[in-house]
Amino acid sequence: MRIAIAITRDSIAEHFGHCDHFNVYEIDGKEVIKEEQIKNPPHVKGYLPNFLSERKIDVLITGNIGEMAVKGLEEFNIKTLRGVKGTPIEVLKCYLEDTLITSDSVCNEHQGHNH
Repeated sequence: MRIAIAITRDSIAEHFGHCDHFNVYEIDGKEVIKEEQIKNPPHVKGYLPNFLSERKIDVLITGNIGEMAVKGLEEFNIKTLRGVKGTPIEVLKCYLEDTLITSDSVCNEHQGHNH
C-alpha cells in the first residue's frame, strides 16, 4: 500500500491542492518499507487525482480538500482521509495504529482560487 500525506511547511497541508509536496510511504502490514518525497506540481484544476494515481497512491491524507478533488480521487480509487492535523510522523503513526482522527467535511471556500 502507498500512502501520500500532503505537506506544507513540515505539517499536514491546510489545502490539498496547494501543498508544497507529498510524503509518500510504502507500507507492508504496519511497517514503512520505503519513503519518498514528491513535489506538488503547479496547481491545475482537476490534475492531482491523476498525478497521484500515476504514482500508485492508495490513500491520501490531508487537511482541507475540495469536493471536486475528493470525487476525482474516488474515480481513481484513492481513499481520502481529510480534516487531519499534525506532523507527518504523528499522522502516519496514528494511521498505522487505526487511531487517526479525520473529518468528512470538504472545503467550500477557495479564497479567490477560482474553482
